Amino acid sequence: MSHRNLTYLNNNRIIYRRYSSENPTSSHGWGWYYADGTHGYYALFNNKAKINTIRSLKWHLLTLWYLNPELDKTKFIQLAEYIIYKENGFVTFNIGSKLINKVVEDVFKQDLDKPPKNRLRKIVFKDGTGLSTSQKLSIVGTIIGKSKSKITIPSHRVI
Repeated sequence: MSHRNLTYLNNNRIIYRRYSSENPTSSHGWGWYYADGTHGYYALFNNKAKINTIRSLKWHLLTLWYLNPELDKTKFIQLAEYIIYKENGFVTFNIGSKLINKVVEDVFKQDLDKPPKNRLRKIVFKDGTGLSTSQKLSIVGTIIGKSKSKITIPSHRVI
């Protein structure tokens, strides 16, 4: 299977995308610009890349649990088993039941008061804007290009 089967997540109202709750520097029809960046935007399974390491699997499961704190341990284990089942298209590897249990226990011990580490984003596009990749890259280049200040290095020599 080349694509992910999101049916279980959608049918069970599992949140796997969330916009940042921080105030953007500017809002646009296509999305938001954060001058200092935001770590609060989560968009799991938004591209073709699959989970290919245990570390990545733990991060995805922790993020899913962070975005869905109402899940009890039983429901969380069901979700984890769904994600881990290779035929559903989320992972590239098979994982044994002992390791599944260890991963789930490790994730379940984490503190949900602290958000999972997430990459800093300055630009967040709204879903369904209809923009092509080249249009998005053009917007990023225009906005980020404007915000970058040129760094000058003094040209004095030390003798």
